[in-house]
Amino acid sequence: MNERIQEKLSILADAAKYDVSCSSSGGKRKNEQKGLGNAEGMGICHSFTEDGRCVSLLKILLTNHCIFDCAYCVSRRSNDVKRAAFTVDEVVDLTINFYRRNYIEGLFLSSGIFSSPDYTMERLVRIVKKLRTEHKFNGYIHVKTIPGASPELIAEAGLYADRLSVNIELPSELALQTLAPEKNYQEILTPMAQIRDGIIQHKEEKALFKKVPQFATAGQSTQLIVGASQENDLQIIKLSDSLYQGYGLKRV
Repeated sequence: MNERIQEKLSILADAAKYDVSCSSSGGKRKNEQKGLGNAEGMGICHSFTEDGRCVSLLKILLTNHCIFDCAYCVSRRSNDVKRAAFTVDEVVDLTINFYRRNYIEGLFLSSGIFSSPDYTMERLVRIVKKLRTEHKFNGYIHVKTIPGASPELIAEAGLYADRLSVNIELPSELALQTLAPEKNYQEILTPMAQIRDGIIQHKEEKALFKKVPQFATAGQSTQLIVGASQENDLQIIKLSDSLYQGYGLKRV
């Protein structure tokens, strides 16, 4: 791996550690003396299949550049952090090479939003499509969809990703307006509803036809920040319940 890719990986794996959509032991033991193993909280994380198997995932951002200035986000526009961006081919090559070395069994891919939601989402889709169609990669893929992206791009992502997720960010629309005024609560809920409907449609078609296109067969999930706004525990529990019931989430 050349130094340029290594630097990008260091920045974008570190930035992805704030996305807690994968299981973590919470361990922070670093390998500082050329020993075996490393429990540093970035880069490779773990998720679990329905039958209980633990799979290792490469967890990275496509980029930590972002057009938004959300107060709670380390990648916010105004934050003075080192920025980087992978190309589509760089993410594909990293995933394939890490898989062949038995470092990982899948990919967890998220991104800051650069240029526009569609511009970013289109690149995420290109990555997973290339992995599936050109490299015949059958490992687990989890893609964070971009709120505000076109329904066509989200639908295409569902054809190639095992799981899709949309971050609801905060427990209420008021909190979102306060801490992330450039974002729109409805733009978060709309793709969640689209993914839910796509999963239901896939199940219905599968019952009728022998062969139908896959669509997010591992379901969808979300996450939110607790403690940055004034909502109490009961409000958060009620929100979680409504998300499970209304959108068929696998995890909040």
